[in-house]
Amino acid sequence: MLIQNCMEDYINYIEMVKGLSPGTIKRYEEELNLFLYFLKEKGFPLQVEEITIQHLREYLVYMKRERNNSPVTIKNKIAIIKIFFEFLCQEGIYGLNHNPSLRLSNIKVDRKLPQILSLEESSKFLINIKKVSSFPERDFAMFLLFLHTGCRLNELKELTLSSINLKEQHVRFWGKGNKERAVPLLDESIKALEEYLKKRKPVVDTEIFFVSMKGYPLSKVGIQSIFKELAKKTGIYREGLSIHKLRHTCLTLLLKQGVDLRTLQEIAGHASISTTQIYTHIAQTDLKKKMDKHPLGD
Repeated sequence: MLIQNCMEDYINYIEMVKGLSPGTIKRYEEELNLFLYFLKEKGFPLQVEEITIQHLREYLVYMKRERNNSPVTIKNKIAIIKIFFEFLCQEGIYGLNHNPSLRLSNIKVDRKLPQILSLEESSKFLINIKKVSSFPERDFAMFLLFLHTGCRLNELKELTLSSINLKEQHVRFWGKGNKERAVPLLDESIKALEEYLKKRKPVVDTEIFFVSMKGYPLSKVGIQSIFKELAKKTGIYREGLSIHKLRHTCLTLLLKQGVDLRTLQEIAGHASISTTQIYTHIAQTDLKKKMDKHPLGD
């Protein structure tokens, strides 16, 4: 069967059956189309049952040498190819007797530790938001929620009025793969959200929780712009600091306070605990700095 037809079936599957987000579906489609382009460009077989491990290894070389992709990028692209072939084998209707991607070696990647704010910087940021923001109730509530719950940018942008239950003191996020999780709210967050609701005045019929000063739902770009402006005004901004670092900051601070990895995984909405374990390295780096001050260390 032509691999292009198989790809179309797979995209329909992840959209209709798996219910993946439009952004994820688009990324998978782009990566599969790149693989198809590669096969055509090199004159390799386009029948899915004729694709071998050698063709996939050639694809690795192509991504590295001709597209100058980093090890992280190559690893992500190959992961999609592997999931695609796994789907074809499981369905059993595409004439594929074996999965050629199973023999592909894992790409070794040096994992960089996420950049975070210190506890002092986080406190300084929150305290001074109210002094420099043009919409202090919203911005304080919004960034406090980032730092208290460790949510992703898209999760916060998509928050609705019904997502936040102030009476039962929790917020519901819809994360990657449209997976839902509930995260408890701290008293300070509840108070801040209540104060913001008094000032929330949408000019359109919307359930979106956070709106602009003009009353329209905030976009991801809008939230990022607000963060960068406030980070500069409150004196915490540095090169490379992005809004996603607030998520890393929250999760790292929780780990340092003794929250176990499984609980941290639930709060973060990580599919695999291996993703959560990166934060243990940050905590260990901080511990090493403290140990360097040991009075018997000289």
